[in-house]
Amino acid sequence: MYDAYRFSDFAFRKDDYIVKIAEKIKTGTYYPKPLLTIDVPKSSLSVRPGSVLDIEDAIVMFAIAYLIAPLLDKQLPDTVYSWRLKKGGKKNIFDDNEILKFPFLKRATIQKHIAFVEPWYESWPQFNEKVIAYEEDGYNFMAISDIVAYFENIDLALLRDLLFRYLPREQEIINFLIYLLNYWSWPAVHGGPSARGIPQGNGVSSFLGNIYLLPLDMAFKKLCTRGDIKYLRYMDDVKVLSKDIHVARDSLFLMNEKLRELHLNIQGAKTRILQGHDIRKEFLDDRLEKVNKIINNIQTTKNLQQNDRKIMVKGLKEELKKIKKRKSVIQDKELRLFRRITTGFTLLEHSGMVEEVLNQMECNPDARLLSSAAKYLRYRDQNRLKIQNRISTILFGDKFLFPYQEAYYLMILRYQRNIETDIIQKLKTTLKDKKKHWYVRQQAAQLISLKLLSQKELKTLIKLFNEESNVEIKRAIGQALTQLPLDQFNKLKDSCLYDTYPKIQRLGLYFHSMLYDGQIAGKQFDLLFNNFREENLVDYLYAVELLSKTKEEVIRKKLLKKLKKISEKLHRPILEKRVTSIIARLQKESRHP
Repeated sequence: MYDAYRFSDFAFRKDDYIVKIAEKIKTGTYYPKPLLTIDVPKSSLSVRPGSVLDIEDAIVMFAIAYLIAPLLDKQLPDTVYSWRLKKGGKKNIFDDNEILKFPFLKRATIQKHIAFVEPWYESWPQFNEKVIAYEEDGYNFMAISDIVAYFENIDLALLRDLLFRYLPREQEIINFLIYLLNYWSWPAVHGGPSARGIPQGNGVSSFLGNIYLLPLDMAFKKLCTRGDIKYLRYMDDVKVLSKDIHVARDSLFLMNEKLRELHLNIQGAKTRILQGHDIRKEFLDDRLEKVNKIINNIQTTKNLQQNDRKIMVKGLKEELKKIKKRKSVIQDKELRLFRRITTGFTLLEHSGMVEEVLNQMECNPDARLLSSAAKYLRYRDQNRLKIQNRISTILFGDKFLFPYQEAYYLMILRYQRNIETDIIQKLKTTLKDKKKHWYVRQQAAQLISLKLLSQKELKTLIKLFNEESNVEIKRAIGQALTQLPLDQFNKLKDSCLYDTYPKIQRLGLYFHSMLYDGQIAGKQFDLLFNNFREENLVDYLYAVELLSKTKEEVIRKKLLKKLKKISEKLHRPILEKRVTSIIARLQKESRHP
């Protein structure tokens, strides 16, 4: 789930905020904030709990991991492939995806201070290749299994004991970490803390989840020295290869025993013993290898020539045809291949997969598919009207949608050609509907904010802003309200500065800084227009409104010049109207200062 401002309100005073966070930790007065939660669809009938940490909590968790991960990673055997630190150097740490979403961290800063684990598509193939290598050595039986509701069932008391065992000198950090995790644990039936489960969807939790299975790793490491078996693990995906079916069977009983000690359970439906050809069938996929090779070529070839692009597109289309049942819901290996082909078309910025992606989105709510589709459809210039009509039909039809789906459809719609009047009316209804999930309402507010709003519409939104109790929705409505005349916007900004919610106060300070701090306004201008793409204007149109109202005349003049230049190249009518309106106002103000 994306923050409405991509944390820009935190970004421009990040040093001040981080000093305050550190001071609170030193004095024992740091308190975590509630998780932002949503059910993430896995299929049309199942979901998993998804959550996002507050920006301050994400930074604190990342800092904790930065200290303990290098020490803990050494404890993991080489047979564990998930969430491993890259080799070399003391400052290596894994990639917390949320960190990369911060618009204020330059790549040089990231490379200097944060080194990442191997990306998924590097580590997972290594895991698979090892399985096949063992099979070729005569290990013809493979026991496979994974864990039921893994993240939700991690016992925090056991996790603390495990961390103490390997980091006996770090009790203060560990106790602080467990304190945070306890706060975020799912409540028990009667509302009390359950002391189970860690937040899903961030790199720190994935690393901790990896460490939690160390007792299982150690048990099999010991067994491997006594018997002729090979043990491999990728997160909660466990494979044990042997030359005897009875040994494979016994390994499943050992796995079950050790997982029970960790208060976890084997998933019976995914527990099997494969033999011979079935092992290769499980892991080898020539189609995926070909697609990965094409993607690697795209990423490593400088200045792709037109002929090279045609060859790559043809190769991707050939593999797309091989996906089984692609006109119905595709799952597992087929879905993995579909998403990987989508990545290829995204990198090539090619529209040849639009119809396939839309068809699959309509019947398949899988969150991973939605993520791939959103990235792909965002940049499809030639197909915007087609995408817009199809998404609108699904979104506002009678089809059941998970809130996560609905929010993603609204996000995709935001990057298309235009927003028709009837859609705006439906969005206003969605925004006012308190029964809707907050993330759906947030996305509706962000979509509405793209429209050039009348004074009557702005007046209605001010009323909604003042009455809204959900902070995330209130912040999103603030984007639309940047269209207010300066005197009215100043009143709104001042009310934010004195709000009881810290996130609204922070937004108010951001608004104030953009208007009255030339240095911060200048930084925002550079972020917006260095390496400009029209899609970025969709995300930061509110910032353009703020820059047009800043007291710094030099910045307003620079903005006017830049907007005149880009207005000639805009493809989205909704952006053209907004930019034209801002240009007209700036020109009028320059004539009548």
